[in-house]
Amino acid sequence: MERRGIRMLFDKINRKFNIQTIVFSQNWKPLLIVPEPYEERYPFWQLFYVSRGTMQIVRESEIQTVKSGEVIFRPPNQTSTMIYEKNSELYLGIIDFICKDKAMEFFGTSPISLDQKERKMIGDIVKEASEFYKDCDSNNLWPELISSSLEHFLIRLYGRMQGIFSFELQWNTCHTRNNISDKVNQINLILEKRRFENITIEEIASMMHESPNAMMKYYKKEMNESVIDHFLNLKLQTAMQLISESKMNFTEISEVLGFSSVNYFSKFFKKRTGMTLTEFSKQI
Repeated sequence: MERRGIRMLFDKINRKFNIQTIVFSQNWKPLLIVPEPYEERYPFWQLFYVSRGTMQIVRESEIQTVKSGEVIFRPPNQTSTMIYEKNSELYLGIIDFICKDKAMEFFGTSPISLDQKERKMIGDIVKEASEFYKDCDSNNLWPELISSSLEHFLIRLYGRMQGIFSFELQWNTCHTRNNISDKVNQINLILEKRRFENITIEEIASMMHESPNAMMKYYKKEMNESVIDHFLNLKLQTAMQLISESKMNFTEISEVLGFSSVNYFSKFFKKRTGMTLTEFSKQI
């Protein structure tokens, strides 16, 4: 792949999918009451994930079968019919969402087979989204958390299908630490999404509708590290992974991670690990 600045490529990917709204979500396990087939058409995107069993979708004269471990997307305003096999244990997750980015067309209308990490990701998202819609009094941070998680999933799926990443994106979600509050999990999601860029404490506090001092205080209390330290550790982990698993050179990696120069990146790496970039790469 020709590179006109790796940083531009990563920026493009990270901003490619902007979920405006999660409209609804269902998690059928199993589908005990099988509805009769009927034509459906909605003004938003739909994602169908089959974790067990099979289902079919009919678009015009084309019939497509979606098997276990696959997702399929239904674009807005497309008329189609869903056919669910009776007397079968179909475990189906559905997420309805609004995304106006043209990049969604990349996924097409055919079933997409997921790898193990992607299955875990979308399974967790469907579960959390479904739980949120069961409880109308849920924390108002959840819609944004779910949207962020879905964006992360779409970014990873897009990257794998395009062959852009030769390494696996780390999957850090609010589900990994049950003892952490929703607010801290939300900050961690923001940091995870912005790890290829630079972000200030003031920007994060503004997104959280908090004062910088108050936010830093409760974050440090729960995480036992500062917001900035956590962010820099994310950059370090990503740098080590890129050095180990990608074909990028040190200059390209420094650009990807938003460093002003490869020299500054080298000093950052040495300070955090005690090794130079070259020393680390030789140990791999």
